This record gives sequence, structure tokens and C-alpha cells, in this order.
Amino acid sequence: MSKVKGILSIAFTALLVTAAAAGILCFPKTSTQGARTGLQFCGEILIPSIFPFMVLSSFVVKSGLSARMGRVLSPVTQTLFHLPGNTGATILIGMIGGYPSGARGIKALIEQGEISEKQGARMLCFAVGAGPAFVISAVGGGLLNSGRAGVLLFLSQITAALLIGILAGLPYRKEKNECKDRSEKGRSTDFSTALVDSTSDSASGMLSMCAFVILFSALISILRESGAGEALTLLLTKCGVPPAAARTLLSILLEVTGGCSEAARAGASPTLISFALGWAGVCVHFQIAASLHSFHFSRAKFTFFRLAHGLLAAAASAVLFRFFPQEQEVFSNLSKPAGASLAADPTGSVMLLAVCALFLLTLSAQKVDFRRKKC
Repeated sequence: MSKVKGILSIAFTALLVTAAAAGILCFPKTSTQGARTGLQFCGEILIPSIFPFMVLSSFVVKSGLSARMGRVLSPVTQTLFHLPGNTGATILIGMIGGYPSGARGIKALIEQGEISEKQGARMLCFAVGAGPAFVISAVGGGLLNSGRAGVLLFLSQITAALLIGILAGLPYRKEKNECKDRSEKGRSTDFSTALVDSTSDSASGMLSMCAFVILFSALISILRESGAGEALTLLLTKCGVPPAAARTLLSILLEVTGGCSEAARAGASPTLISFALGWAGVCVHFQIAASLHSFHFSRAKFTFFRLAHGLLAAAASAVLFRFFPQEQEVFSNLSKPAGASLAADPTGSVMLLAVCALFLLTLSAQKVDFRRKKC
């Protein structure tokens, strides 16, 4: 049986590779334009909004700040998620820093020996989410022409993440050893070394992330040019799916940035956009897998929780937009580039203040250690 499954898997992979190669050869201009669009998304939206948080998520672990903050955050993380306190900073950054930020932080925690792979796999269920710079500025302000709509979408993402984190931790509420802080096994480095290592590691992760975005953008363009997108749209429309959702579902399932952009252009409901942000797209799923390739975690479980996150976020946004209705013009077509809204974003100021605070905390901690050694 396993041999048959292996043969089928190889045959399916070969079929996909052949189809992709045929698409690139048959539609070279479309493929090039799709790759160019993906590159534009990376330069205007993804890198400005996510890269600083990726550096920060790795830095708080490598510098030893997550271990020091564990004593303060331990009551919250153990009570809500049944995880040790040193995961608190990574969970927070994972929820507000963009999809890969949480994964990079989890990877750093495992490498430093502060958590087990089992705990890291559980954190992946909820500590991977869209950041405010992307949701509020790019999607809300840039795509929907309303920062208020972006705030509601972001709140729906946070609500879904908290619910999943609490539910995922319930089976471990009686396992005290699972919550035990393992910080004494970890290692902390000085500020400059931690910053250099974090920046270098995040740059490598950012390059991998952009490569996936460009690849999926090109593939989506080929699928649409070949008629596969229209066929799927027609099938979904006949099944009762609203036209706006049917036209954008392919992009939403595969790549979140392009999916949100197409959904906004098509005038789709904010509930669908909220689902797209929670689901994150297959492209992001591959990015997370690439970030954690050296650690074992269930891809099927991760996919299931991304789907659950999308559905819960959609439900939360439906409630929020019902209590805080938006004007009709909010969900109209794009009137300005999405990247423009990232300029002068208050999130950048918050990031600068956060980095300064972390710097001061590190310096003070180093001074305390120096005094102890001197004594």
C-alpha cells in the first residue's frame, strides 16, 4: 500500500511539474508579468511591513530577552495557552509581526533549547498571523480605502488566534511539565552579535519568502491565462458561490497578497478578505515549512488550523462589521497603490520605540550581569 502511495505521489508531482513547465513555455509573457507583479508586491508591501518584525522576533530570543521576560509573562502564557513564559514575546510578535515572524521566533526558541519541538508545533497553530502594517495599512488603507476597516479586520485575526491558542492548550492544562520553563538550557548573546545574527537570519528568510511570492504570482497568472481560472469561477458560480468570491477564490487559496487585492477589486465582502488573511494562502504555508525545514511538525495539522483560523476570523469580522458598519465606498475598487499607504505608517514609529526599549533592556540586563560577576 505504501509503495502504491509512493508511486502515485511521484506521478502526481511529475504531472504538476510538467503542467507548470508547459504553462511557462506556452505563456511566457503572462508568466513574466506575473513574476513582475509578485516582485512589486514584495517591494511595496511585504518587505516594508514584515522584515523589521522578523528581525525583532529572532532578536528577542537570541539576545536572551524572551527568557528574561518569561517571569513576567509566565502567568499569562501558562493560564491561557499552557506554555512556558519564555514563549510570551514570540507569541505576541507572531500575532502582530506578520506570518513568517512567528515561525522565525519559534525556530529560534527551539534552537536555543528554550522549548521543545512539541511546544513549537503547538505554537504554530496560532502564533502565525498577519501583522497590523499589512492588514491595517496595506489591506485596509490601501485596498479598502479605510483604516477603520483594516482595524476591524486585524481585530478579527487576533480574536481567532486567541481562541485557537486557548483551545489548542486545553489538552495540556494538567501537564505541568509541559509549561516548565527551560530557559536555563538556552544561550543568550550580546546585543551586537544577536542583532547581526537576527538580521542575517531574517534576510535569508525574507529572500525565501519573496521567492515563493514571485513563483506563486507567476503560476496564478498562467492559470488565469490558460482558462483554468474562468472554469473554476464558472463552476463555483453554478454551485451558488457569489460571483465576487468565485472570481477571487483561486488567488485567495494560493497567495494572500494577490488574493486580498483581487477580492478588493471585485468588491468582495470583508468577511471573505478576513478569511483570506486567516487562511494565509498555500504560498505562506510553503514559506513556514521552509523556515522550519529542520524541525518536525505536522503539515496536515498546520493546514487544518490555518483553515480554522480563516473561518473563525471570517465569523469574527462578520460580527464586528455588523456592529461597526462601513460606508459603501470603502469596498470599491482600488484608487491608489497599496504600497503608498505604508509610507508614514504609525506602525513604523511603534517598531522604532519597541527596538529602542529592547536595546535599553538588554543594556540594563548586561550591566546587572557584569556587576554580579564583578562582585
